[in-house]
Amino acid sequence: MPVTAFSAAAGSHRPNPSKLRSQPDRFCARPRARGEFSVRFIICVLTTCALQVSFPAHGQTAGEASTDGLSVSGSLRVRYELLEGQFRPGLPPRDDAMTIQTAIAAEYRTGPWRISAELIDARAYLTDAPGAVSTSEVNALELSRASISYANGPVELTAGRFHLNLGSRRLAGRNAFRNTINSFTGIRLDWRGKADDHLVAFYALPHTRLPSARGDLIDNRVRWDRESFDLTFWGAHYTRPDLFAGVTLQANAFKLNERDGDNGPNRNRHLFTWGGRLHRAPKAGQWDMDLEGAVQSGTIRQSIAPAARRQDVRAFFAHAEFGYSFALPGKPRLSALLDMASGDDPRTPGSFGRFDTLYGPRRTDFGPTGIFGPLFRSNLLAGGLRGEIAPAERWDVMTMWRPAWLHSRRDRFGNAGPSDVQGRSGRFAGHMVELRLGHWLVEKRLRVEAGAAVLTSGRLLEEAPNATGFGDTRYAYGQMVVNF
Repeated sequence: MPVTAFSAAAGSHRPNPSKLRSQPDRFCARPRARGEFSVRFIICVLTTCALQVSFPAHGQTAGEASTDGLSVSGSLRVRYELLEGQFRPGLPPRDDAMTIQTAIAAEYRTGPWRISAELIDARAYLTDAPGAVSTSEVNALELSRASISYANGPVELTAGRFHLNLGSRRLAGRNAFRNTINSFTGIRLDWRGKADDHLVAFYALPHTRLPSARGDLIDNRVRWDRESFDLTFWGAHYTRPDLFAGVTLQANAFKLNERDGDNGPNRNRHLFTWGGRLHRAPKAGQWDMDLEGAVQSGTIRQSIAPAARRQDVRAFFAHAEFGYSFALPGKPRLSALLDMASGDDPRTPGSFGRFDTLYGPRRTDFGPTGIFGPLFRSNLLAGGLRGEIAPAERWDVMTMWRPAWLHSRRDRFGNAGPSDVQGRSGRFAGHMVELRLGHWLVEKRLRVEAGAAVLTSGRLLEEAPNATGFGDTRYAYGQMVVNF
């Protein structure tokens, strides 16, 4: 379950004057002194250190829910984020946000019946400047889960509002770093076989998070999320553990249908996504692997205009990671990564090649999201290395390096990054480097975490027609999580 978060980022970069002249004057709405960015980062680090001193660990852990009866749990996460050197066109060079996520979950079990509910309150502050705040940060007071389940032998049927965590979560999963959560209303069938294999089949209406107007988001206005048959998501996911040599096999098939309606005009996506995964979990003294791929077909409108031309979708993504865990104190692990996701080429108007990641989180593969999040599972070719270690009891450290290129030089970078439809700015976007440090002050109860990331400006981010000219992007966050 989620928790509390504090964050900050540091650095100073002299922007390109020729690029700055093209930025709107509204970016000056909240000026900062030259050293303010670094000062805020220092304050955040000192606050985090103070918290570590203020809460002595006493070894208390959360109890397990009983087989029958009522259980209630919750979490609070407070995070502060700072960003300098914005890479997204049309936004100011500096941005910050404080996000707070509160979650209260209750579950009642009696015999084969289970009733579950979870209330999530996701809010953001310090977002009055024209920054990157969106429904990814704000979804105040929402009943994210409310379902009833009935189990009979190997089969369990669930109906109501629920979350989906399927396989690697790259196509459907509950968000861990993002402040808001993907939720669905529908029915779900779980079947578990004698070989511990697991089949999930579902038909659901994805929630459209509300409000979406910028003013309402800044005010953290409470509006009930919307679901309707104008947007449906259904499919199946199968897991077969220990297929051979400790390798787990997973396969999935998903269908997304979208039409104009309560959510307004859209691109009418009709996407069929099918794929598979081979996964071997990390274990001391052994190699591990994570190989996954998916192919996407269907149709999509060229724009949101009702009379827009329909395009045939031909897209794909692939992920590969090979790692080794050393049989040493601290359980160090090193891994090499490669991700590829197709992009679109506007020279072929009859087809669309940009992969849609559906409802998959991306923090594990691509670094912090929040107001940062430059790497996306679309139009991307990224290698990388990752290192992980637990240097002391209840401490963990992770670092990751990901050089990123565009799969299609004529498609945009990320979800809202610069683009060059002529393809003259090249493919290389830059290097993303991340460092994260976490510590459980009270095991399973109270955790503090801090991280920083840099996206260096490659040729694309410097030369694209709509490049910001703000130089390297520097980001940092600090957060605290409380489970109760």
